[in-house]
Amino acid sequence: MIKKILIIIFPIFCFSQEFNSGLSLGISTSQVSGDQLSGFNKIGPRISIFLNRKINWYYLQLELQYISKGSKKNISNDLDPYLDNTYTSFINNYRFHLEYLGIPISIKAKVKSNLSVETGSAINILTNQKEEIDFYIDNSRKVNKLEYCFFIGLLWNISPNYYINIRASNSILPIRKHSSGQTYRLNKGQYNTTLSFSIYYKI
Repeated sequence: MIKKILIIIFPIFCFSQEFNSGLSLGISTSQVSGDQLSGFNKIGPRISIFLNRKINWYYLQLELQYISKGSKKNISNDLDPYLDNTYTSFINNYRFHLEYLGIPISIKAKVKSNLSVETGSAINILTNQKEEIDFYIDNSRKVNKLEYCFFIGLLWNISPNYYINIRASNSILPIRKHSSGQTYRLNKGQYNTTLSFSIYYKI
């Protein structure tokens, strides 16, 4: 899938030699909507290489990224009365770890001399899944191999070659069904929600 996308998109950047490339390093904080837990408690790495070029008033950017997503609960006290009566309410430790390799495609536009906004979408391929419930590994509930997500972000130029990126993303389609299998209106299952912080270096 990733190879096919690169074959389609890469020629766009080859019409002109005026393109920029570089790499980024950062962290992602994430949660899974629909698992009855709240808070961006799962922290993991986000690493990418990128290529972009200016087209009129905006930049078109292509990335190849590794990103960690999932959710985490670490509570040792009594049950939380605000949680629904599901299996996640009756455990002390829960860790849902997902690793993806993906291609984000974005459009960036300057709003000030050192501030830009971005929006785009990404296709991520699941490379690893680990679900830990009270220190017991249970990977019986499989996550979809492909994740489609939408994201928006802000970029601050701190020097000619460095800028800081804050990006919020959410799955467009569920990554898997609820444990009960039930759906309600737009709530079709569990979704990744991620807030990432990265430093980009332009070569």
